[in-house]
Amino acid sequence: MPVVVREVWMKVHAALDQLIELEERVGHLYIQFYKRFSELPGVAELWWEMALEEHGHAGILKMVKALTDPAAHAGDLRPRLRPLQTLIRLCEREAQRVAGLREALAIAVRLERSELDRLGRETMRGIARNLPVVPRSAFAPHEAHLDRLTRTVRKFGGEEVLREAWALSPEARDRRPAVAPDRRPSAGPRSSPQARRRKTAASR
Repeated sequence: MPVVVREVWMKVHAALDQLIELEERVGHLYIQFYKRFSELPGVAELWWEMALEEHGHAGILKMVKALTDPAAHAGDLRPRLRPLQTLIRLCEREAQRVAGLREALAIAVRLERSELDRLGRETMRGIARNLPVVPRSAFAPHEAHLDRLTRTVRKFGGEEVLREAWALSPEARDRRPAVAPDRRPSAGPRSSPQARRRKTAASR
């Protein structure tokens, strides 16, 4: 009997609401760090810029939500949303115990390395085909603040945090392969060159 696979959907507004909430929670974390480190002007500006960007993402998603049909459906985002919800919840707890700038930077690096912005960009482009064009830069990596984050980590974050932050740099993104290698399963175990030579000799 053939197995019937049901495609799971969720309402567009539900998906957008969850993304908006996550973007705003990350933005709120950065506001907390701005207040905490306001005595360091350069660092405080970094937190302010990052908070503005996250709340800007939430604002764009709210605009898209206002223009979409409440009854419309999208693909099921829950398998991708759950890890983000877990990560942000963990970062919120850790932010309450931050002892210094190094720990705050480590939290920021983990959040910036997550796929939150990528998921927001993909969702928005998938459901907003009939809406006015949203600039591609809306959810693109903000080179200026990522560069500033990397430089701040280099100065205050320590080697471990710096290694994590490397993935955010333009150099690291440029080195990522655009297409994963095609690894097709083989028909069976491959024999060694010696075994193939013995097999050829035996067939003569």
